[in-house]
Amino acid sequence: MDTSIYIALSKETGIFRDLEVTANNLANVNTSGYQGEDLLFNDYLTAGSNQEGKVAFTNDIATYRNIQQGSLQVTNAPLDAAIEGRGYFAVQTPLGTRYTRNGNFKIDPNGNLTTSEGYTVLDDSNQAITFDTIDRKIDIREDGGITVDGGERGNIKIVQFDNEQLMHKVGNTLYTSDATPRPADNYRVVAGALERSNVQPFTAITHLLYVTRSASDTANLINTMYTLERNASNTLAKIYT
Repeated sequence: MDTSIYIALSKETGIFRDLEVTANNLANVNTSGYQGEDLLFNDYLTAGSNQEGKVAFTNDIATYRNIQQGSLQVTNAPLDAAIEGRGYFAVQTPLGTRYTRNGNFKIDPNGNLTTSEGYTVLDDSNQAITFDTIDRKIDIREDGGITVDGGERGNIKIVQFDNEQLMHKVGNTLYTSDATPRPADNYRVVAGALERSNVQPFTAITHLLYVTRSASDTANLINTMYTLERNASNTLAKIYT
């Protein structure tokens, strides 16, 4: 097969990956705490024969997150909380501690404060924050502390990482990391609000249209190269028969 077809196929593979990432961003435009992703592309050279020299292929080497804060949506729900500044809520899952900026919290049947997916929200001591059926007025302070009917109940654990790009995505709003987190600083918790997705719908739709068109153009190019190769082979076969 001609080298040019391999090059085009490497580009098409990257385009399909870009389509996947962009489509997922659009699907989570309304997901609280969602951070959009983009692909990081580069060209890599491979040594060919003396006649061919070096050939450049397209390679999507990684995805990176847009860690810019999303806008805040006021819900007035007493258990909703958004982080202004850097930081993540620490939550307990069956697979271990995970981190999220989605503060759409609720109280489960056992009285524990949990995420909307049912994962336990941790306090500063890595314990669950629990409530009783007789509790009435629940307030979340700017530092993440929780008071119930005027009495202290606990502090939501909020951490940060030196390099957020090294965190690993788990689902759409949960993250894990091999690095050890540290207590967050220079932040405030906004009660009765949620952080909206930081995906810009118009920008994402425009990019999706561009990538879709690019996928079609590259597919047509590959088909044209196949046709030229086949015609050249058939012509040579006729000449030498």
